Amino acid sequence: MAKELNFTLEGVQGDLKLKYGPFNQRLYQDGREIKKQGRFNPKYYVINTNGEKEEIKVVYGFDFVHVAVFRGQKINLEERLSIREYIVGGLPVLLVFLGGLIGALFGIMGATFNYNHMRQEKSFMKQLLVSLGVSILCYVAYFIFAIGVQLIVAR
Repeated sequence: MAKELNFTLEGVQGDLKLKYGPFNQRLYQDGREIKKQGRFNPKYYVINTNGEKEEIKVVYGFDFVHVAVFRGQKINLEERLSIREYIVGGLPVLLVFLGGLIGALFGIMGATFNYNHMRQEKSFMKQLLVSLGVSILCYVAYFIFAIGVQLIVAR
Protein backbone atom coordinates (compact mmCIF):
# COMPACT_ATOMS: atom_id res chain seq x y z
CA MET A 1 0.00 0.00 0.00
CA ALA A 2 3.05 2.24 -0.18
CA LYS A 3 2.78 5.21 -2.51
CA GLU A 4 5.58 7.00 -4.32
CA LEU A 5 6.24 10.64 -5.14
CA ASN A 6 9.02 11.38 -7.61
CA PHE A 7 10.40 14.92 -7.57
CA THR A 8 13.48 17.07 -8.06
CA LEU A 9 14.63 20.10 -6.13
CA GLU A 10 16.79 22.92 -7.38
CA GLY A 11 20.17 22.62 -5.71
CA VAL A 12 19.87 18.88 -5.03
CA GLN A 13 21.83 16.38 -7.08
CA GLY A 14 19.75 13.84 -9.01
CA ASP A 15 16.18 12.67 -8.56
CA LEU A 16 14.38 12.21 -5.26
CA LYS A 17 11.67 9.67 -4.48
CA LEU A 18 9.46 9.63 -1.41
CA LYS A 19 7.88 6.28 -0.52
CA TYR A 20 5.24 6.51 2.16
CA GLY A 21 2.59 4.43 3.85
CA PRO A 22 0.30 4.94 6.84
CA PHE A 23 3.10 4.93 9.44
CA ASN A 24 6.24 4.87 7.32
CA GLN A 25 8.15 7.33 5.15
CA ARG A 26 11.39 6.79 3.22
CA LEU A 27 13.35 9.16 1.00
CA TYR A 28 15.60 8.02 -1.84
CA GLN A 29 18.18 10.00 -3.80
CA ASP A 30 19.09 8.46 -7.16
CA GLY A 31 17.72 5.10 -5.99
CA ARG A 32 19.66 4.99 -2.70
CA GLU A 33 17.76 5.25 0.56
CA ILE A 34 18.67 8.20 2.77
CA LYS A 35 18.68 7.48 6.49
CA LYS A 36 16.19 9.47 8.53
CA GLN A 37 17.67 11.50 11.39
CA GLY A 38 15.44 12.14 14.41
CA ARG A 39 12.17 10.61 15.46
CA PHE A 40 9.69 13.41 16.15
CA ASN A 41 11.19 16.02 13.82
CA PRO A 42 12.68 13.81 11.10
CA LYS A 43 15.16 15.21 8.63
CA TYR A 44 17.28 13.80 5.85
CA TYR A 45 20.67 14.84 4.51
CA VAL A 46 20.82 14.91 0.71
CA ILE A 47 23.79 15.62 -1.54
CA ASN A 48 23.54 19.06 -3.13
CA THR A 49 24.96 20.08 -6.51
CA ASN A 50 28.29 21.00 -4.85
CA GLY A 51 28.66 17.45 -3.47
CA GLU A 52 27.98 18.51 0.14
CA LYS A 53 25.32 17.19 2.51
CA GLU A 54 22.38 19.48 3.10
CA GLU A 55 19.32 19.11 5.32
CA ILE A 56 15.83 18.51 3.96
CA LYS A 57 12.62 17.83 5.88
CA VAL A 58 9.54 16.16 4.45
CA VAL A 59 6.38 16.82 6.44
CA TYR A 60 2.78 15.71 6.03
CA GLY A 61 0.44 18.43 7.21
CA PHE A 62 -3.16 18.64 8.34
CA ASP A 63 -4.10 19.52 4.76
CA PHE A 64 -3.01 16.01 3.66
CA VAL A 65 -0.17 17.34 1.45
CA HIS A 66 3.49 16.30 1.61
CA VAL A 67 5.79 19.34 1.78
CA ALA A 68 9.58 19.41 1.44
CA VAL A 69 11.38 22.07 3.46
CA PHE A 70 14.72 22.82 1.80
CA ARG A 71 16.86 25.91 2.39
CA GLY A 72 14.01 27.52 4.29
CA GLN A 73 11.54 27.15 1.41
CA LYS A 74 8.43 24.99 1.52
CA ILE A 75 7.83 23.07 -1.69
CA ASN A 76 4.54 21.22 -2.16
CA LEU A 77 5.17 17.70 -3.42
CA GLU A 78 1.48 17.12 -4.12
CA GLU A 79 -1.31 19.24 -5.50
CA ARG A 80 -3.44 21.01 -2.91
CA LEU A 81 -7.13 20.24 -3.14
CA SER A 82 -9.88 22.81 -3.52
CA ILE A 83 -12.15 23.62 -0.58
CA ARG A 84 -14.97 21.69 -2.26
CA GLU A 85 -12.74 18.61 -2.55
CA TYR A 86 -11.71 18.85 1.11
CA ILE A 87 -15.37 19.01 2.18
CA VAL A 88 -16.52 16.11 0.00
CA GLY A 89 -13.45 14.00 0.76
CA GLY A 90 -13.80 14.61 4.49
CA LEU A 91 -17.29 13.12 4.76
CA PRO A 92 -16.01 9.95 6.48
CA VAL A 93 -14.59 12.07 9.31
CA LEU A 94 -18.18 12.82 10.38
CA LEU A 95 -18.02 9.34 11.88
CA VAL A 96 -16.27 10.99 14.86
CA PHE A 97 -19.67 12.27 16.05
CA LEU A 98 -21.10 8.77 16.06
CA GLY A 99 -18.09 6.71 17.10
CA GLY A 100 -15.76 8.94 19.08
CA LEU A 101 -12.04 8.25 18.79
CA ILE A 102 -12.43 4.87 17.10
CA GLY A 103 -14.91 6.37 14.65
CA ALA A 104 -12.45 9.17 13.96
CA LEU A 105 -9.74 6.63 13.10
CA PHE A 106 -12.02 4.93 10.57
CA GLY A 107 -13.03 8.35 9.22
CA ILE A 108 -9.48 9.65 8.86
CA MET A 109 -8.45 6.51 6.98
CA GLY A 110 -11.39 7.03 4.62
CA ALA A 111 -10.65 10.73 4.16
CA THR A 112 -6.99 10.00 3.42
CA PHE A 113 -8.03 7.52 0.74
CA ASN A 114 -10.46 10.08 -0.70
CA TYR A 115 -7.87 12.85 -0.85
CA ASN A 116 -5.32 10.61 -2.59
CA HIS A 117 -7.98 9.55 -5.10
CA MET A 118 -9.09 13.14 -5.73
CA ARG A 119 -5.57 14.13 -6.77
CA GLN A 120 -5.80 11.57 -9.58
CA GLU A 121 -9.46 11.94 -10.61
CA LYS A 122 -10.57 15.38 -11.83
CA SER A 123 -14.25 14.69 -12.56
CA PHE A 124 -16.24 16.05 -9.61
CA MET A 125 -19.07 13.54 -10.09
CA LYS A 126 -16.63 10.62 -9.88
CA GLN A 127 -14.99 12.22 -6.84
CA LEU A 128 -18.39 12.58 -5.18
CA LEU A 129 -19.44 8.99 -5.92
CA VAL A 130 -16.15 7.55 -4.65
CA SER A 131 -16.33 9.72 -1.53
CA LEU A 132 -19.88 8.58 -0.78
CA GLY A 133 -18.89 4.95 -1.37
CA VAL A 134 -15.87 5.25 0.92
CA SER A 135 -18.01 6.99 3.56
CA ILE A 136 -20.55 4.17 3.50
CA LEU A 137 -17.75 1.60 3.66
CA CYS A 138 -16.22 3.38 6.69
CA TYR A 139 -19.57 3.45 8.49
CA VAL A 140 -20.21 -0.24 7.78
CA ALA A 141 -16.67 -1.19 8.87
CA TYR A 142 -17.09 0.83 12.07
CA PHE A 143 -20.40 -0.85 12.90
CA ILE A 144 -18.97 -4.31 12.25
CA PHE A 145 -16.03 -3.43 14.52
CA ALA A 146 -18.35 -2.04 17.22
CA ILE A 147 -20.62 -5.10 17.13
CA GLY A 148 -17.57 -7.38 17.30
CA VAL A 149 -16.23 -5.53 20.34
CA GLN A 150 -19.62 -5.72 22.06
CA LEU A 151 -19.87 -9.45 21.42
CA ILE A 152 -16.39 -9.99 22.88
CA VAL A 153 -17.08 -7.79 25.93
CA ALA A 154 -20.50 -9.37 26.57
CA ARG A 155 -18.98 -12.82 27.12
